[in-house]
Amino acid sequence: MSDLVIHVTDEQRQRIEERARQHGFETLTDYLLSLVEEDEPTKEELLNGFREGWAAAMSGDTIPASKLWEFIDLDE
Repeated sequence: MSDLVIHVTDEQRQRIEERARQHGFETLTDYLLSLVEEDEPTKEELLNGFREGWAAAMSGDTIPASKLWEFIDLDE
């Protein structure tokens, strides 16, 4: 493992630490590592997801917006 030094102002560090807390990370290191370790979807995966959503919308396979809030509330 190697060290990486990033020069930031005190204000920038505070903003990064706040963002880490908002995302549920206990340490700044854990948050920063998560930024580079996340699996980002490929262009193909994004396009497939869009195509599936578009096909569902065009076929009427939709959920009313009022129901979406119920799903969101269940996750909290």
